[in-house]
Amino acid sequence: MKEFFKKLRIAAYLSAVLTIALGGILVAWPMEVTGLICRILGVLLVIMGAVYIFGYFVESRGMLSITGGLMFLLLGVWIFITPQSIATLVPIVIGVVLLVHSLRDFQMASEAKQSGSERWGLLFLLALLNCVFGVICICDSFGVVSLAVRMLGIALVYDGISNMIIVYHTAQAIKYAAEKIEPIDVDAHEIDE
Repeated sequence: MKEFFKKLRIAAYLSAVLTIALGGILVAWPMEVTGLICRILGVLLVIMGAVYIFGYFVESRGMLSITGGLMFLLLGVWIFITPQSIATLVPIVIGVVLLVHSLRDFQMASEAKQSGSERWGLLFLLALLNCVFGVICICDSFGVVSLAVRMLGIALVYDGISNMIIVYHTAQAIKYAAEKIEPIDVDAHEIDE
């Protein structure tokens, strides 16, 4: 049992170190990691497109197969060549969604004011903050991606460090509990049958 806990503790420490390393990489090089992920996605799309096209010529799957295959192939090549453009599209889309929501929020804040709500000013400020976040996502999408990836890195570093602390203290508690258990000394007697 002691050997099992030792192996478990070593595996947990190794996992924590790898998590901290990955988090450090994300914090240090957020856009490079994002570009690599996008390139991997591009390669997968190219492979998928090639499989569709191959299926069209080998198995005569139909026009939809070659059309889909060409679309995947071209999209994959575009993503592979310009990975940062894909990475920055995500915050732009989120920014547009936030702006649309903020317009609806402004309308509801106005309705709350007309209905006599005393908190309409707070509702208006919340809608304004939503709008500001949307504008930031659209205008500085590159910075938003970089910040988001760095935040993921910080979360991973924290996770690794907290796991190491938890494993260490749990192992100490188990060791302390095992030391407290004293063997019971008894005299052995033979039983006569």
